[in-house]
Amino acid sequence: MNPAIPADSRLTRGQFLRQSAQTAGVLALLPALSSRGAVAAEAPEAVDFPPYDLRDFVRWIREDLEPAVRLPGPAGSYARDLGSKVPELYGAADMACVLHTIGALHPTEAERHEWAGVFGSYQNPATGFIVERNPSHNPMHNTAYALAAMQLFDLLPPRPPQIPANMAQIREFLGTLDWKHGVYTESHKGAGIGAIYALTPSLCTPEWFHDYFSVCDSLFDANNGLMGRDKPPAGDSDQVGGTFHYSFLYHHFNRRPPYPERRIDTVLRLQQPDGYWDPKNRLWMTLDALYLMTRTVRYAPYRVADVAASARKAMDAVMRDAFSPEGRKASFPGRLAVHSVAAAISIAAELQQFFGADAVRTDLPLHLVLDRRPFI
Repeated sequence: MNPAIPADSRLTRGQFLRQSAQTAGVLALLPALSSRGAVAAEAPEAVDFPPYDLRDFVRWIREDLEPAVRLPGPAGSYARDLGSKVPELYGAADMACVLHTIGALHPTEAERHEWAGVFGSYQNPATGFIVERNPSHNPMHNTAYALAAMQLFDLLPPRPPQIPANMAQIREFLGTLDWKHGVYTESHKGAGIGAIYALTPSLCTPEWFHDYFSVCDSLFDANNGLMGRDKPPAGDSDQVGGTFHYSFLYHHFNRRPPYPERRIDTVLRLQQPDGYWDPKNRLWMTLDALYLMTRTVRYAPYRVADVAASARKAMDAVMRDAFSPEGRKASFPGRLAVHSVAAAISIAAELQQFFGADAVRTDLPLHLVLDRRPFI
């Protein structure tokens, strides 16, 4: 599939701004919002900083990255690493997410059928789980991410995942996860199973999710607004990454995670001087942290100016280290390169909603995949 956008389909700047205004510019709405127990904060009156221009980065995705990882064969055959000639699940799933985000995923019906075949080729016929050939994540993350990518095409796998009995009993299963030392890593399982149920019509029942969110609610720490057990009262980055994965399920089901003000306090406090939240997992943890704050202030307008300043600090770092031509060379080589690009463009998409189209500029609006389905 060629994701290039025909010239006659491109929006003028005026058309783009009008379209973006429907979803972007959340800051302008925040002063009118209220929340029980929230300390309201005035939103910044207007964007008073130079815009972040992402047009060159999006052009690089379309003209350089996508052709470089597209492999011979049916639509959806993608490598996950630059230079690799082997198709992989995270090549297909990540490129679907990236192309959707930049407005370049427009398959024909024949191409949609080919994408379905590619995803189906990764499904284990015995379990129904969709798994990598060369593992990098656990099978629940694999399956949830694949189902979420298929949802962008309105596709379902040939057969639904067969959920083992110990996972189907969700109260008990969530209780087996490590909520002290592995909130982040274990969230691939805990949020993964939630996404699998949400994206599989035969599994998605109100009763199951009632139990799911009852347990999740009980795992939020009133001291720091994040999920975990026996954690430092001030919170830690493990909780940031883990809470994010459950947070998008909350938002998908129009639920509000508890302790919003404490969560904002904690995430702001954990930001590092360089703008990131983790020195080794910079892009994904930055997405996690920003999403937690920007989605929380939608219903709890607390410390909005501080959240905006934090988001700018993070965006300054990502512009330098990932979006710039020099940054791309350092940030996207090696294994799971396309997965890292998915994180980077998702950061831009979330902040374009938060700051508005004048502040985060692209030719077409960016659309965060999490606004369509609950997993990334």
